[in-house]
Amino acid sequence: MTRPYFDCPLTPLYKTILILVLILLIIESGFSQSDKFSVKYPRVVLTDIGTSLEIEPNPGFYLEYPDGKVFCRIVNEKTGKVMFSDSLSIDAAHPEPLIIPGLEIKKSGKKALRVQLGKYTETVHTRALPAILSILPPLLAILLALVTRQVIVALFFGIWLGVTFLYDYNPMLGFLHTLDEYIVNALGSSERISILIFSLVLGGMVGVISRSGGTQGIVKRLSTLATSPRTGQLATWAMGVLIFFDDYANTLIVGNTMRPLSDRLRISREKLSYLVDSTAAPVANVAIISTWIGYEISLINQSFNALGVTDNAYITFLKTIPYNFYPLYALFFGFLIAFLMRDFGSMYRAEMRTRRSGAVLREGAVPISDLTETDVSGDKEIPLRWYNALIPIAVVILS
Repeated sequence: MTRPYFDCPLTPLYKTILILVLILLIIESGFSQSDKFSVKYPRVVLTDIGTSLEIEPNPGFYLEYPDGKVFCRIVNEKTGKVMFSDSLSIDAAHPEPLIIPGLEIKKSGKKALRVQLGKYTETVHTRALPAILSILPPLLAILLALVTRQVIVALFFGIWLGVTFLYDYNPMLGFLHTLDEYIVNALGSSERISILIFSLVLGGMVGVISRSGGTQGIVKRLSTLATSPRTGQLATWAMGVLIFFDDYANTLIVGNTMRPLSDRLRISREKLSYLVDSTAAPVANVAIISTWIGYEISLINQSFNALGVTDNAYITFLKTIPYNFYPLYALFFGFLIAFLMRDFGSMYRAEMRTRRSGAVLREGAVPISDLTETDVSGDKEIPLRWYNALIPIAVVILS
């Protein structure tokens, strides 16, 4: 008599293999939906603030919808509220992520959003924080900077507070992730490292210019033209406009170059700071060539790509300059104040103090940088040549 198939000695092995195959099929079917598209959504959002959700279909997804239309629904799993429901257009010839803008979550807490695209679904998890919390980290940083006069310490604690909010209000996790995630990643960014290196090299150039007599040479040269507080302020404003290629360079060069002259002409440090600040970033923002332009053009390009616009980003930027009201008004207002010598409020009191007593700093003021202990004037035997400053600055601008 023939033995039944299931009585053979290998039957347990066959059963094990069959069970494993079934398990793999179940797992594959469970993940097949999420394999059709991926969802990108911030892991932390603010309540009542619209946030975009990005859906990126995989290549095989387009084959199932040859008509180019697919239904999309986004539901808050906890409340059952439908946050988005509409048909979306997809194009297999030009695959692009699908952007769902303006998704708002009303209440704080952990949330799960179920994203349905066609017959497939995916769940994305996020956590909503009260929107009011977003102002606390910068507020803490500003207050600590005013109290301690230590900018780096203030910024660190501002970052720490923000990261603490991100990690379930746990201060220890906030401290650890501030170090290993945000500070380390920031230092690993090529863009930020380039800014640090640029500032260090530029600061070194300013020091060399000062040591070689270039700074004092410019002061000596301008002294024949800038003989009064008005002409001194106008000269400061003009130099701020001429150093247009970078706001960091503007601050370093103009501030260090004009400080001795403004002190001699009894212009308060408050007024010098205002004139430098009102030209540094504004002129770099509206100049046709500056270190700001590349970043601004990249933002315009991103928006154009998302909207399908084919216009030239640089030409678009140039067309927006007349509507860049704050930088233009800041430059104009700085010139107007320097020319008319019209001050008011705290600035008026600072200018009157300096005119009458020669004290460029108010009593009890503690500058963040104590320049009195730093001798950058160079050897007294070095001739004061203005072109020792002009040539390096011109090389930086032209290169």
